[in-house]
Amino acid sequence: MIRKNAILVGALAGAMMATPVLAAAENDCLQHNRFVSWRAIDEDTFVFTDLRMREYTVKMASRCFGATHPGARLVFQTWTNLGCLNPGLIVDVVAPGLVRSTCSIGSVHAGAPDKAPG
Repeated sequence: MIRKNAILVGALAGAMMATPVLAAAENDCLQHNRFVSWRAIDEDTFVFTDLRMREYTVKMASRCFGATHPGARLVFQTWTNLGCLNPGLIVDVVAPGLVRSTCSIGSVHAGAPDKAPG
């Protein structure tokens, strides 16, 4: 009985540890130096366009207050322009008349979002 429980606990622990790795593998690579524009669908979802005019949906892990404000700019906290926009990457939103907001990327997927808000 103890051996069965130990195997079950080990299998569950292994599955839980593998989940973040599998989730990370599902993200598409949009290199920081390859996107040319972005727009905020809302404070949780952005659409980026790359040099080849392909769209990427970027879901944020935390809300980016001020992202929908006219004149908002994104400031990426990264040391390289060659890296992908990966989950966990810190992004600051700077908008005229608003306090700087800090948020982070949750996921990046090729293609535009399925539906517009509203």
